[in-house]
Amino acid sequence: MKRVLIIEDEEDIAEAEKLILQDHFKVYVAYTGSEGLAMAEKLRPDVIVLDIMLPHISGYEIAQRLKDNKNLANSRIVMVTAKSEQADEDMGKYSGAEVYVTKPFEPEELLEAVNKVLKKR
Repeated sequence: MKRVLIIEDEEDIAEAEKLILQDHFKVYVAYTGSEGLAMAEKLRPDVIVLDIMLPHISGYEIAQRLKDNKNLANSRIVMVTAKSEQADEDMGKYSGAEVYVTKPFEPEELLEAVNKVLKKR
């Protein structure tokens, strides 16, 4: 079963994302960027669902660190964020996200985004 790591500091949103994905994937959740980076290194997930606005370290920086880590080169990133400006999306994709989903989103939208990046593997 494919592994998905959610890095999201808002517990309600993280739980909603987990509920959407858990019937299709093995889902793990981290509530801080540093916890997410450590879990990613340990789990080597197939997909990382990443928020941008996290305490202490931004999702952009996390995405960049993940992409720079040769052990995580195969992990795909889906950014899920409230930041809806084109510049934010451009920065997300520049940092390493393959798909950018804005909050609020429909459950099918998140599932579709994760499946889309998995097909690119």
